[in-house]
Amino acid sequence: MTTYSVNFENQTNNTWTLCVYQQLPDSIGLDSVSWKQTRVPTQGVSGVQWNTQYLACLANYKQDGGKGVYIASQKLNTELGKQWDCIYADGVQQLTLAGTATAGQLMITNKSQKLANLGIGMDGDIALIKRDVYSGNNAQFVVKPKYYVALYSNLTKGEVISGNQIHGPLEVIFEGGQTVKEYVARIEGATFIFEETGTNFRVSAPLQQINERLLLQNAEA
Repeated sequence: MTTYSVNFENQTNNTWTLCVYQQLPDSIGLDSVSWKQTRVPTQGVSGVQWNTQYLACLANYKQDGGKGVYIASQKLNTELGKQWDCIYADGVQQLTLAGTATAGQLMITNKSQKLANLGIGMDGDIALIKRDVYSGNNAQFVVKPKYYVALYSNLTKGEVISGNQIHGPLEVIFEGGQTVKEYVARIEGATFIFEETGTNFRVSAPLQQINERLLLQNAEA
């Protein structure tokens, strides 16, 4: 099983949360959530790692300070090409293995007679959720993930990814057997730069606007 790593060096004067999240372009109507994250102080270095051990997930949708946050109520190891059912038994919604699905996919059918938040995870953490699936319907996960990295001021694990990132996202592309990626946030003159180290793959913005967004988000927190 391959282990992947994303490392981050913070050369700015602010503390940042580095978030890695996923998208499945061939699956419709999924919420990406904060999957892997690490908080890095000024002049600090940190990172996250993961492997490709998949999970079938059942989640509740929590409210944490007004933010939508998914908390796992059940996470079960699975292989791709499996079919799972969400049923209601022993007084609780739960997942049960039901058979096989198309290769490279994970299918979860809601048979619980209640709305269900059905998801897929990797390496122990929820990654994507299909929210409020009606009983009799299913969540189909076509697993060809794309990974993204972005910087946040405040972020809760499992929080739905939205437009509140301060900088990014950048797509994380592992090519030619790569398993490690390095990123840095730095200030160059009056410009804030977030980039993949040693490449021209970057996003930049005026430092003044970055600081204005930080002040606005901190005021709303």
